[in-house]
Amino acid sequence: MEIVTYVLLFVSLYFEVFLLLSFLERRRGVAIKKGPGAALLPSVAIVVPCFNEEDGVRSTLLSLLSLRYPSEKIEILLIDDGSTDRTVAVAQDLIAATPGAAERIKIFSKENGGKHTAMNFALERTETDLIGCLDADSVVDPHALSRIVQVLEDSAISAVTPGIHAKEPETWLQHMQHVEYRISIFNRFMLAALGSAFITPGPFSIFRTAVVRELGGWKYGHSTEDMELALRMQKHGHLIANAPSATVHTGIPRTFSGLFRQRVRWTYGFLKNAIDYRAMIFNRSYGNLGLLVLPLALFSIAAAIYFFCQMIFSAALSLMTTFTRIELTGTLPSPTLELFYINTSAMWILVIVSVALVLALIMAGSRIGTGSKRPPMGTPLFMLFYSFLVPLWLGAAVVRAIFNTGVRWR
Repeated sequence: MEIVTYVLLFVSLYFEVFLLLSFLERRRGVAIKKGPGAALLPSVAIVVPCFNEEDGVRSTLLSLLSLRYPSEKIEILLIDDGSTDRTVAVAQDLIAATPGAAERIKIFSKENGGKHTAMNFALERTETDLIGCLDADSVVDPHALSRIVQVLEDSAISAVTPGIHAKEPETWLQHMQHVEYRISIFNRFMLAALGSAFITPGPFSIFRTAVVRELGGWKYGHSTEDMELALRMQKHGHLIANAPSATVHTGIPRTFSGLFRQRVRWTYGFLKNAIDYRAMIFNRSYGNLGLLVLPLALFSIAAAIYFFCQMIFSAALSLMTTFTRIELTGTLPSPTLELFYINTSAMWILVIVSVALVLALIMAGSRIGTGSKRPPMGTPLFMLFYSFLVPLWLGAAVVRAIFNTGVRWR
C-alpha cells in the first residue's frame, strides 16, 4: 500500500510540475493582440439556451447587448427549451424596455429536449461565421467576444474557450469554488497550449459554424454535451484554443447538495465520454491528449478516491490506537510542539510539496485570469477543506458510471 501511495503522489506531482514549467515557457501567450477592423470581423451567433431561467436571463441578455463588437455582426438567439416559468416574459420585457434590442435578440420556443437540442435548433437558424453559447446563469465581459475573435484569426483554430470566473461568491462554499475556478483557468490555458483541451464549457465557448455542422452538431453526451463535442473535435483533428482574457462570470451552486449534483454530473459525463472515446486513450495519434492528458485525468479520479479512503482508514486506526492507550494507561496523549516530534517522513514532505504546488497553480490562475498573482480570499478554506469534499462526488460518479444509472441535470 505504501508503494502505491508513493507512486500516486509522484505521478500527481510530476503532472503539476510539468504544467507549471510549461506555463513558464508559454506565459507570454497571455498578451492581447490588436484585432482586425470592423469590416473584416466575422459574424457571430450567440445562443442562450433556457429552461426555467427567469432569475438570470435578464442579466445574461444585458451583458450580450453590452458586447464591444459591431451590433450588425451579432445575432442573439434565445432558445426557450420548454420553460414553465416566466423566462420568455422576462426576456420580452427586457426587449421592450431596451432600445435596439428587438433587432438584436430573437426568441424561439420549442419542446423540452435538453441543451444539445436547443443548440442544434439554433444552428439550423443561423448563417453566421461563428456560433457560441452563453448559459443563462452567466454574464460576459464587454471585451470577451473581440478577444476570442482575435484568437480565431488563426485559421487552424476551430474553437476558443474563455476565462471562466465564479459569479459573485457569497457563501463559504462558493468562495472555495471561486478558488477552484482560478485553478481551472490555469488548467484550461495550459491544456489548450498543449493541444489537449477536452472540454468547451457552456459559458461562451465560440466555434466555427462550418466545423460544428461538419461534425453533425451537438449531441447529448451524457448530459455533458460541451465535453463530448470537444472530444469529437479533437478526434477529427480540430484545434481548440483558449483566451483567458475573455472573461465570463458564471453562476455557482450555493449549497453542498447543488454542488454535489453538478459535480457528479460533470464527472459522470467525463467517465462515460472517456469510454465512448476510449480509442483516443494512449493513442499517440492524438498527441498530448491521448498519451498524457486523458490517462492522467482518469488517473486523478482514481488517486483522489484512493487517498480519501486511505485517509479515512488511517484516521480510524489512529482513533482506535488512542482509545486503546487511554484504556491501558488512563491518560490522554499530550500534544507537543518540540522539533524532535515533528513528522519529517518522506510522505509528509511530499504532501507539503503538493500543497505548495496547488498554491502555485492558484496564483498562476489568478495571474492569467486577472493579471494579479494574489490568490482569492477563499484560498485558506479551499486548501483546508475542499480536498475532503471532492472524493465524495468522484466516488458517487464512478458508482453511477459502473451501474449506468445516469444523472440529473438539476
